[in-house]
Amino acid sequence: MHLFFTLVFISIVGHTATNNVDNSICIRSSSNWCQSYQTAKACGVLDQCKNYVWNYDNDRINFSLYYETLCPDCRQFIQTRKIKIQNFDDSIRYDKLCFIEVWNSYQAVLSIVNITFIPYGNAKELFRPETGLWQFYCQHGSSECLGNVIHACTIYFYPDIQQHLPFIYCTESTEGDVQEVAEECAKKSSVDIDKINACTHSKLGNGLEHTYALMTEALTPQHTFVPWVTINGEHTAEIQQAAETDLIGLICKTYKGSNIPDECKKR
Repeated sequence: MHLFFTLVFISIVGHTATNNVDNSICIRSSSNWCQSYQTAKACGVLDQCKNYVWNYDNDRINFSLYYETLCPDCRQFIQTRKIKIQNFDDSIRYDKLCFIEVWNSYQAVLSIVNITFIPYGNAKELFRPETGLWQFYCQHGSSECLGNVIHACTIYFYPDIQQHLPFIYCTESTEGDVQEVAEECAKKSSVDIDKINACTHSKLGNGLEHTYALMTEALTPQHTFVPWVTINGEHTAEIQQAAETDLIGLICKTYKGSNIPDECKKR
């Protein structure tokens, strides 16, 4: 099953000027990009809306995750988290919390949710007129900036979530040099790493990351930490807490359609 990934708009970022796309429309909540034919056309996602959204359940939940690639909390949120638990005999065991992270939500409730990744987080950017490029300053250093752009390029070339999420999951759950990890995970997830590398070090990759910056800066309310989540374009303290505690439960509770997954029926 294909799942529309709303950030596929990024693929046309390099053509914004020539196609007269209204950026003010498209940097708002991605959940609105397919709300009408006109908006989808303006944002350059008309084909994607036709193929992946309008033929599916209109009640699908739009879940967006604003993150940065080397943030420990973001990495835990995406992967299966392990927590330290004290036994009665004072020994230590580690249990997986299999209900609060994006990977398991993707596997359990894929049919009712659109999952959007925005790899920018707490970064800052500065336009350099001498190069015509944006320079990014990331919370966890230049390696994180590299990781963010690698994710941006992977999402661009592999817009279906079933293509890019395995790669994102792999990179976020593997320690090591960012470039080496990306190459290792590309092999495991059938991603063309040469294509991703070329994008990462090009004006295209730079433009993709700038668009994620615009989307992050357009958040209302503005984000104050990462991971930062929105449901159908909305962020509240209650939504954030519920996402961190039981993401699948939050998605099931928010969903109002009739296509109820088995995982939701258990709750």
